Amino acid sequence: MSSGVWGRVLIATCLSATAEAQAQPRADAEAPPPLPVIAIESFAPEARAAIAVTLAAARQPAADAVATGALGMTLQAWEQWELTHAVYTRAQALAPQSADWPYLDGVVLQRLARHGEAAAQFRRALALAPDYVPAAVRLAEALYEAGDLDASAGAYTTLTDLRSAAPVAALGLGRLAARAGRHAEAVQHFSRAVALFPEFGAAYYGLAQSLRALGRLDAARTALERHRTYGPRWPALDDPWLARVTPLRDDARVLLARGLRQAELGDLAGAIQTHEAALARNPLLAQAHANLISLYGQAGQWAQADAHYKALLALGFNQDDAHYNYAVLLDRQRRFGEAAAAYRLALASNPLHAQAQNNLGQLLELERQPADALDAYRRAVAADPRLRIARYNVARMLMAARQMDEAVAEFEKLREPQDAESPRYLYGLAVAYVQTGRRDAGVALARVARQRAERFGQRDLVAAIDRDLARLP
Repeated sequence: MSSGVWGRVLIATCLSATAEAQAQPRADAEAPPPLPVIAIESFAPEARAAIAVTLAAARQPAADAVATGALGMTLQAWEQWELTHAVYTRAQALAPQSADWPYLDGVVLQRLARHGEAAAQFRRALALAPDYVPAAVRLAEALYEAGDLDASAGAYTTLTDLRSAAPVAALGLGRLAARAGRHAEAVQHFSRAVALFPEFGAAYYGLAQSLRALGRLDAARTALERHRTYGPRWPALDDPWLARVTPLRDDARVLLARGLRQAELGDLAGAIQTHEAALARNPLLAQAHANLISLYGQAGQWAQADAHYKALLALGFNQDDAHYNYAVLLDRQRRFGEAAAAYRLALASNPLHAQAQNNLGQLLELERQPADALDAYRRAVAADPRLRIARYNVARMLMAARQMDEAVAEFEKLREPQDAESPRYLYGLAVAYVQTGRRDAGVALARVARQRAERFGQRDLVAAIDRDLARLP
């Protein structure tokens, strides 16, 4: 959908909002509301220092909407929601043609659970900036939370063909269908959401609930496991207006969360820089050291990773994470004996560290200790049944040991969900079928696995399946 067409669609959906805005008193017909009383001395020192600067500027007699809005954004960054709303109300009165202040106010009203008011603000923003997609997404969400379900459905539907917003639109339409008891339809929408964004935790949760309502309990359990794995992960949506708020707060824990988000988005250099900034503010932040072991390892900067490992050990916190991340670092350098020792240290600190168990099993395989490797993989599955790679490794080892019935049973548990991991697991089941004499079923399943691998761009797996199918009599 082109930008112009998108704008026309949003203008059409906002006609009522435009009429509402025209019915409001003219901003220049009355004085803008005053700034709220802000007791700066009541804030924590870090917040006080950040807010004081913008507060002084906003209090100047000639302060305009920019200065007022800057105060609002600083208060928003420090989660002072009621004060922020009051300041944004003044900024809107000072600059009634600026779309960013009603939009940011709507975001704050959402945090205050005042969803009807938030929807009104998003409509005002869209009337002024029809192409601003984040406002359209938040409008649909606010309408849903406010109970205006028909309007929410219409708002989500306008987003379904827009690539950046399509996963959230599918989630919203799924929730609406589930709320109306149309669970078969809901499953279709939730499935589309996770196909578009395979780490969409909220969509997996909705999918699990609708599958359960339809009596598909095994699939529901699998979807719920995916929800637990991905938790709050949400599709990224470029939001320049809200992005102006985030950098205004730079205490250590906020920087840590920001660094993790950068790492998730693939910005390795940025994640390292942000984590180091968090440590500069709080050198005792153990999780930052733990994360930097992994981040520097990914960057191939072994000395820096080693330094953070030693610093974390000295703190005495997060010992399992320290040993695990350092083991991965050694693994990357092919220092397998040292890596195995570090995984064992991680497990001594936390016997339920499933990923450490799984990775130790892989090293035991390299050392040609299949029985010990299988035992490690089984311990990993017992510690975390959601760790699919560990169950896959159990199934592989059982198949290698010719314990075929047990291998098939483990592979069967990996049929769902259908994501980028599933082609490999499904192909493992296909091979197990063929080796147990179920040739036709195995070939059919291999072809399904090939289709999925092709969809996810897994060319090596596609080629391997083609070779194996060609060798079958």
